[in-house]
Amino acid sequence: MMLEFFGIKLMDKTGTVARAVNWQERFQHLNESQHNYLRITRILKSLGELGYESFKSPLVKFILHEALVENTLPNIKQSALEYFVYTIRDRR
Repeated sequence: MMLEFFGIKLMDKTGTVARAVNWQERFQHLNESQHNYLRITRILKSLGELGYESFKSPLVKFILHEALVENTLPNIKQSALEYFVYTIRDRR
C-alpha cells in the first residue's frame, strides 16, 4: 500500500520494484514534501525486523537510481545516502 502511495510497485517476490502507473504525480509529491522520508526509513527498518531483509536493498537501489541517475527525486538524495542505505544489513 505504501509503495503505491510513493508511486512504486512491487514486481515480484524477490523485492524487485519499478515505477507505478502514477509515478509522476507521486514522485512530484515525494520531491516536494520531505515528511515521508522518515516514514521510508521506518519502513526499511521494519522490513528487516519482520524477516524481509532481502526486500530492502532493491527498494534503496531503486530510490538511489531515481535520485542520482534519473534525477526524478533529487530532494531525496540526502536521506537516501545518509539514512536509507544504512538500514541495509547485507553489505553486498
